[in-house]
Formats: sequence, C-alpha cells, structure tokens
Amino acid sequence: MQPWLHWHCTTDNIACNGTGYDHTNTKEEEVYQDLCALHRTSRSQTASSTSFEQRDYVIRELIDTESNYLDVLTALKTKFMGPLERHLNQDELRLIFPRIRELADIHTKFLDKLRESLTPNAKVKMAQVFLDFREPFLIYGEFCSLLLGAIDYLADVCKKNQIIDQLVQKCERDYNVGKLQLRDILSVPMQRILKYHLLLDKLVKETSPLHDDYRSLERAKEAMIDVSQYINEVKRDSDHLVIIQKVKDSIFDLNLNGNGSDLLQYGRLLLDGELHIKAHEDQKTKLRYAFVFDKILIMVKALHVKTGDMQYTYRDSHNLADYRVEQSHSRRTLGRDSRFKYQLLLARKSGKTAFTLYLKSEHERDKWRKALTEAMESLEPPGCQSTDHKMEIYTFDAPTTCRHCSKFLKGRIHQGYRCKVCQISVHKGCISSTGRCKQNPVSVPPPVCDRQLSEFNWFAGNMDRETAAHRLENRRIGTYLLRVRPQGPSTAHETMYALSLKTDDHVIKHMKINQENSGDSML
Repeated sequence: MQPWLHWHCTTDNIACNGTGYDHTNTKEEEVYQDLCALHRTSRSQTASSTSFEQRDYVIRELIDTESNYLDVLTALKTKFMGPLERHLNQDELRLIFPRIRELADIHTKFLDKLRESLTPNAKVKMAQVFLDFREPFLIYGEFCSLLLGAIDYLADVCKKNQIIDQLVQKCERDYNVGKLQLRDILSVPMQRILKYHLLLDKLVKETSPLHDDYRSLERAKEAMIDVSQYINEVKRDSDHLVIIQKVKDSIFDLNLNGNGSDLLQYGRLLLDGELHIKAHEDQKTKLRYAFVFDKILIMVKALHVKTGDMQYTYRDSHNLADYRVEQSHSRRTLGRDSRFKYQLLLARKSGKTAFTLYLKSEHERDKWRKALTEAMESLEPPGCQSTDHKMEIYTFDAPTTCRHCSKFLKGRIHQGYRCKVCQISVHKGCISSTGRCKQNPVSVPPPVCDRQLSEFNWFAGNMDRETAAHRLENRRIGTYLLRVRPQGPSTAHETMYALSLKTDDHVIKHMKINQENSGDSML
C-alpha cells in the first residue's frame, strides 16, 4: 500500500520532499522571454549609447520588462477575458483567469511608481517602491495556487464546448498570430514575480557600496526574496491542503478527541504508512495504518474496498504533545510476522502508558522517529527555553510578519508561533531572540507607525556589532543605523534593538535601546 505522501504527490513533488515550486520550467521560461524580455535590438541600442552605464541598463531593463509584462496582463483582460465574458459567467472567468484583473491594477500602479522614481527630485526612490508593494504582491500566492486548476479547467471547457474552443483559438491568433496558447500566457505572472529579486540583485551588483541607494536596494532585494519564498510556501501548502482533505475523506468515521473530523487544526501531514503497534498493558499487537501530523498521530484500519480507493475506519489517536519518542532496545520480534522487527517506543510523559511501534526496516524506523521527533519539537521548540513567552504553533488567517526579523510567516498551515500571553508572532528560529514577555500589557496600545521598520534606510535588520561596525567604517561621521541584536534583550527593560553610530574616524559606538516600564516609549 503506497503512502499518501507518495501516492498523492503533485507533479511538482511539493508535498513529498519539501522542495519549492518548480519555477524553472523551460517552456514557461521561453514564453516569458518571448513576451516580456527586452528584444535584442533594444539591447544593442542601449549598449551602444555612450551615456548609458551598465547600472542604467539594468534599470532600463527592469522598467521595460515591467512595461511588457503589464501589456501581457492587459491583453489577458481585453483580448481574452473580454471576448470570453459573452459566453462564460463571472465565476467561470475567475476560474480561468484567477486574480488577473487585480494583478493588472496592481502593476499599473507599480509601473507608474517605478517611472516616477526615476524623475529628477523624485520623492520616492525605486527601492522604496518595491518595499511599498511588498504586501500587494502577496496576491501571487493565491494566483500560483490556482494556476494549475485554471489551466485544467480551461482545457475541460474547451473540450466540452466547441464554440469556446474556437473563440479561444481566435483570441490566440489575434494576440500573437497563434504562436502561443492561452494556457502558456497564463503562466507569465508566475514567472514575472520571481524575476524581481534577480533584477534587483543585478542592480545591487552594479551599484557602488558607497552609493546612497545601495543599502535600500539590498533591502528591496531581500524583500522580494521574502515575497518569493512566501509565494512558494502558500503554493506548497495549498497543494498539501488537497492531500489533507483526501485523507479526511478516506476515513469514513473519523472523530478526533471529540473535535469531529477537522484535520486542519492538527497541521501538516508529515508521514504516513503501515506499522504494527502494541500497547504495553495489552499483549495483542495490531496492524494499523498511521498518519503523523504536526500535532497528532492517527491510527486507522484499512478496509477492503473493490473500487481501488484507499478507505479506512478510525481506530485511535494520540496528541503528540503528551508523548516522547525513544528507540527501543528490545530484541523481541513479532511472532507471525517477522518483517516488523524494528522498534520505536512512544511513551507518555506522565509515565502512565506506552506503545511500541514495529517497522519493517531500519530505514523505516529512522524515518518514523525523525517525523515524530520533528513534530514533538515543533510543539515545544528549543528556543522557548531562552524566553518566558508562552509560544504555541499557530495558523494565521492573514499575512503576518515576524516580530523579530520582520519577514513574512510563510504558508497557509502553522506558519509560525504566537505567544498566548502578549500575542507576538515569530518564526520558529526567531523564538530565542524575542526577549521577555510583557505579561501585563498596557490597556491603551501605543501608537502604530503606518510604515514597516524595514522601509527606512537607517534600519539594518538583524545584525551583530562587528557587521555594523564594518558597514559604518567608510561612512561619514554621524552616520548611524538601527539594528536587531541577534542575542535579543537580556533584561526586562531592554528591547531587541541597538543603535550603532560613527562618532569619529575610527570609532563606532553601539548603544542598547531600553524601554520604560510604561511600555509606551523607548530610551
């Protein structure tokens, strides 16, 4: 019997091995280059201009390819959606063209702001434009999640309706003489959003570290990398939600600890497969099919169904927060089935009960131990030992940034952790740097700045003293930066921030930033 995480993998292998969505498809890249990239003639004309430095060329490439991309979005709206809306209702159009209208609106504003940033005495520089559009670009997570379904639905509609099929072909001929199909053109937005950090990386490399825009361009590049990673994880989790739903549908009498059949509250499916299990107070060993989620181990029994679909009946479940996993050193093997001879011990922390899991091979045993250990560690992260925050793994409904590093918490399932007391949200790896929990927050919240710290040129993000000193050594006296201290606060009055200031030719001073007891102001 094939495991669900193998049997139900999507073609891009997202749910199987944790790799990112495959954005390097040759066909899709060729379509993108054909529709958005600079043509060779414009490249040669730009290169031959003596007034153009390489940095200017990269900027021109960014603007021109953005203009070409907006043309693609506009064409999808006017040359495809327009003719098709006479034959399809709005719900059908949304299935084929997910969020295309919204993307066209966003990129119309984005291109206007980019062009405006290049004008003399512009109030907003190019790097800031990217930072301002960091959140609007998150819509691509939904677009990329729906893209494969959109292409499949388009193919199904064209197959069933000859009029629609002929109309789509006519639209393709009118748009680009039929060289590209609509399904190919629909992949362009996914390709474009993943090009921004590459274009910004080229621009950073062509910009002197002493240039006024260097630091802000670096931050813009990091922001676009963060957006790309967010989109990858949303896409991966969207595919994973389909698998979780299929697991739920396969267990006809699922009832989890009185919470019914809502599997989503237990997180991602980490591992599944066949094993034997024996409770220590019971001499009987049972063959079970098991599912390991972030929070729970579910035991089911396979049913013999002639349809070929895997169907199970629910038998038992165990909240992993109550257990620890150990490798059993017993040499006992199962009497009638010696295949299951590699053992793991699943013991309650209270010491009341324990189970032995029997696996077929050493590799299988190690795989199950790894999955169970990772699940238990995610429920009690080691970083919690460095802080008094009451952290719990959490699923956030809306895009959320980490309190420590200001990057997005990624995905759609258990994106990060939230303190049950003060409600701060962080990545697992950032927990140890969150400092002390403010267990008695003031009744009136402090005023909130309408801009992220990361949008300011003087904010350097997570940075140690040595790196800050290196950054400032070639700057003018009086130059400063605000940074997040990697070690975090060490007392109740300290914040996670420090100010590094160049006070003399060879002197860099580092100052911790403290907070008054009222919680309203910093010193």
